[in-house]
Parts: sequence; structure tokens; C-alpha cells
Amino acid sequence: MGKALEAVGFALIAGTVYAYLGMVAQGDPAGWTVFWACALGALGIIMYRKWSRPGGGSGPAGPAGGGHR
Repeated sequence: MGKALEAVGFALIAGTVYAYLGMVAQGDPAGWTVFWACALGALGIIMYRKWSRPGGGSGPAGPAGGGHR
């Protein structure tokens, strides 16, 4: 499942970049919907992967007072 989430995450990031560049180039207001949907989807995947790890890391360096995994 990790590789599938990674592939979907890359697709969402690509969609975010594509929508942003489309909005800049053409000023298309419909691009905002695609931009925010892709950005929130990618953020959701990042948060899911962080919380689904064993130990549930409390910060960027991992659990407080813990060693390396």
C-alpha cells in the first residue's frame, strides 16, 4: 500500500503544479478547484503516512527521547 500511496501522492503533486501553471498562464478561475483539491489530497496522504507509522512520531525528529528506528 505504501507504493500505491506514493504514486497517488506524486500524481496529486503533479496535478497541483499543472493547475497552478494553468492559472498563471491563462487566469482560469476553474483551476483553483483543481489546485486546492490536489493540494489537500497530497496533504492528507502526508498526514496519513505520518500517523500510520509505528510509534506515531511526535515531531520531525521522531518520538521525544527516542532513538533511531
